[in-house]
Amino acid sequence: MEIPSAIDRIPSLGPIADSQPDFVPEPDFLADGPDTAEADLAPDVLAGAPVTDIEVLEVAPKKLIIGANARRDVVLDPDFVRSIGRRGVREPIRVYRDGNGALVVHDGQRRTLAALRKKLELVRVIVEPRPEADESDLERSRIVDQVVVNRHRLDITSADQVGATQQLLELGLDARAIARECSIPIKEVETTVRVAKSDLARKALDEGALDLTQAAVVAEFADDDEAVASLTEYAAQRPEQFDHAAQRLRDRREETRLRQEATDKLTAEGVTVVDRPDNLSFGKARRLTDLRTAPNTKPGVKISPTRHESCSGHAVFLDYHGWKPVDERVIIVHICTDFAGHGHAERNALAGKTTFSSSTTSRVSGPMSDEEKAARRTVIKNGKDWDSAVKVRAKWLKTFGARKTAPKDAASWIAQMWAEGGTDLRKAMEADHELAATLLNIKPKTGRTRYNRKLTHPIADAAAKATPGRATMINLILLLAALEAGTDRRRTWDTPTAAQVAYLTKLKSWGYALSPVEELVVASRDTAVTTPATTATAETAESDSEDDSEDDCEKSEEADTLAEPTSIGDEEPAGQGEPTSGTAESVGDVLTGTGHDVDLAA
Repeated sequence: MEIPSAIDRIPSLGPIADSQPDFVPEPDFLADGPDTAEADLAPDVLAGAPVTDIEVLEVAPKKLIIGANARRDVVLDPDFVRSIGRRGVREPIRVYRDGNGALVVHDGQRRTLAALRKKLELVRVIVEPRPEADESDLERSRIVDQVVVNRHRLDITSADQVGATQQLLELGLDARAIARECSIPIKEVETTVRVAKSDLARKALDEGALDLTQAAVVAEFADDDEAVASLTEYAAQRPEQFDHAAQRLRDRREETRLRQEATDKLTAEGVTVVDRPDNLSFGKARRLTDLRTAPNTKPGVKISPTRHESCSGHAVFLDYHGWKPVDERVIIVHICTDFAGHGHAERNALAGKTTFSSSTTSRVSGPMSDEEKAARRTVIKNGKDWDSAVKVRAKWLKTFGARKTAPKDAASWIAQMWAEGGTDLRKAMEADHELAATLLNIKPKTGRTRYNRKLTHPIADAAAKATPGRATMINLILLLAALEAGTDRRRTWDTPTAAQVAYLTKLKSWGYALSPVEELVVASRDTAVTTPATTATAETAESDSEDDSEDDCEKSEEADTLAEPTSIGDEEPAGQGEPTSGTAESVGDVLTGTGHDVDLAA
């Protein structure tokens, strides 16, 4: 259930008369109450008045007096107030008449206050007779009844809510109409609607295998039995990893879709689409960016795709950069499937030569070893897993950033991290705390840029108005955003900096569930050896088996050296600093140390 974005707390009003207000328990025919034995609730009070003395009236809410109540605070959340404003007070307010004949509320103070806030003209009340009893019996009965009525009210279950939503859909209401009529946040209704439309998700929810949020995720993959099985297993055995598993599945599915769309388009245009060749650095197939037209062509002049279309070896394969915007993720890489056989030469080979000789180049003239292939698969898998984890982490950070107060140990940690300083903190200030503003849900100020800082920063404005606790929270998000922006999908999980280890370790201590690839960062704190994950999970097995068809470790045609993005919303290269001291040879070193022409962007 979504937590209200704003909550009003109103101190409970005390009694207005010399004696404490009282009441009798709710009659069975007026409301479904708990099964409480009447003998337990002062029988001398319960037997005080016949049912025929009860009145049902409509009165102005401003004429009601709120009596004593077991609640210390009254919580009026916006959804509740909106529901009263839209549909009125559906459950009558229970009152009694005091000695002066005034109507005193003893059950329904939230409904009364909401009606006052929405300026309702009339509300329905049930006037119950004041029983004949001494003050101690009346007070005891009041307290017990208010506790019983509020404690034993059973909230609607998720399955019941889905069932009701399904009926409303069948009656012609859409999600927005349901949200409006029921005064429920639209996001919550959309979640419920997704479950209501999926037989599989509804069944899992009814059986208790999934909660509502998990069932909505399963509904996304209703046509994928393997994904459903994997998610159901995570929900049962590792629920803290459910969000990570779901995001990885979403990202793999999106990659498959985008690759297929690009393949279909290219095929329709008559272009041959092939899997990524295994040996792009030394085999027959080469990128056009690595070739020139012929040995006698001037060295350094690469072949253009347009000129190469007439070559019978012309083809393309697809690279995928999942961290980029959707319309930029699929990269078309042009190749010649047999460059020497079709008369081309390596771009920088000597004039008249087709290739470099072994004495003039550091390139390896043999296939990749099993160790190198395993390292490459690890880089690809962990890079993709990191991209997925970034999305889950960003969502968690935004929710965390809405807190009114920081964790108890935050102030000390903030001071330590700022004292240590580092490139990440400097870059965040130079970027004018763009990511921090996003995490704090603070809109940019018109006229203020990273280069024009005459106007005060909107985060500074928010801090100036904040309570001390919230100001500390804002300071914490400034720090966390700087550290987040400094993470890198290619190196952080392999050779993290000390700041990155401290960052993810602290997030874990504050309740963020690290994914397996993020756990590699924290694990590096306790071991001198960085051990990458090599075990394929259910949701990545298929993509791992297709690693040889990806160009994630190769230079794309668009750039000879690929600049890596930072984690959330920053397309500039992220500074990594020096690797943590004491780490062993990294996965990247296994690849780059061989001399193979590789790009570690997975």
